[in-house]
Amino acid sequence: MQLAPDTVYQYLQKRQLIDEEAVVNGNFMVHPVKTRNNIMKILIQPHNSLFVKQMGTDLVSGNLFQREVNVHYLFKNNNEFSSIAAIVPPLLDYDDEHNIMVTELLHNAKNLYEHYMLTKNFDLNLAKEQASILSAYHIIPDKKTNTSMFPKLLPWVLQLDKHKAHEFFVGNESSSEIINLIKQNQVLQNELINLAKSWQFTHLIHGDIKWINFLAVEKEGGFSQKLIDWELADIGDPIWDVAGLIQSYVTTWLLGFDNNNPYSQTLPEYMQPYDIKNMQPSAQAFLYEYMELQQYEKLDQAVFLTKVMQFTAARIIQTSVEGITFNTKIEANNMRCIQLAFNILKDPLATLHELFNIKL
Repeated sequence: MQLAPDTVYQYLQKRQLIDEEAVVNGNFMVHPVKTRNNIMKILIQPHNSLFVKQMGTDLVSGNLFQREVNVHYLFKNNNEFSSIAAIVPPLLDYDDEHNIMVTELLHNAKNLYEHYMLTKNFDLNLAKEQASILSAYHIIPDKKTNTSMFPKLLPWVLQLDKHKAHEFFVGNESSSEIINLIKQNQVLQNELINLAKSWQFTHLIHGDIKWINFLAVEKEGGFSQKLIDWELADIGDPIWDVAGLIQSYVTTWLLGFDNNNPYSQTLPEYMQPYDIKNMQPSAQAFLYEYMELQQYEKLDQAVFLTKVMQFTAARIIQTSVEGITFNTKIEANNMRCIQLAFNILKDPLATLHELFNIKL
């Protein structure tokens, strides 16, 4: 069964998730959202609306669905993780026969990318709160905590040496082509192999940190944030999540250049607020706040920031390649991303200074 805008009402009614009185009064709207999953926003009342997410029926999608459901269960029922429940929209219902989950839809919330695009304001308080959110769930689970739902997998970009290029995005020639280019660059390939060897299977991680997975929620005097899409949650290396947020700054900047002018060093006028120099204070605030919350000593900061930049390079590659699967062709900005990732891996601390004005 595939949910659709004209069938979702009956489904939600059957699951007793609909306020009938509100519907009778004309408060029911369906907003489909185009993603790789089947997603619909159900607008009923400002503080009584639903977010419906249906994943595929293939084995991989089924496993991701079950993992996300299990993570919500962990947050709700395990004291070790109970504080995290406040930063995640509550799971209201799930249907493991059809891989459907229903969570609360936050009124007037925008994902962080949308928020930044609309406001052009990189509020340092938002960056610091993101550090607090990551720090809150970056926990080493107690040995008594059941973590069997987590497969402890490396990100696919750190496994390029183990598989052929066409095996990552089946049927997508452009993705295979650029993965082949990466694999043929022995320096780049070796750096990714070394990163895989350095991976720590220690903490709870989100696994897919990026701006669009943070929701900025209006409140009196400002915004608060929630973190969504936990389908790649795992026991892994917390620095991967930190790098995920840093790559959002970098890829927003790099992917904003004019693809028809590959040698241009200047962003189009409408993208100039998102020049990396304008976003530096926000990225700095995030990194400094995270290091303080995680109590990194001075001597450990260089090691931490080096690995952040190395993982950021891997995340940039991953974002670029995944973008090609939607565009179906390699564009100039994809190559900008790969080139910068290569430069970062050659000298992580030099690029840390150049991109974010952090010098150790």
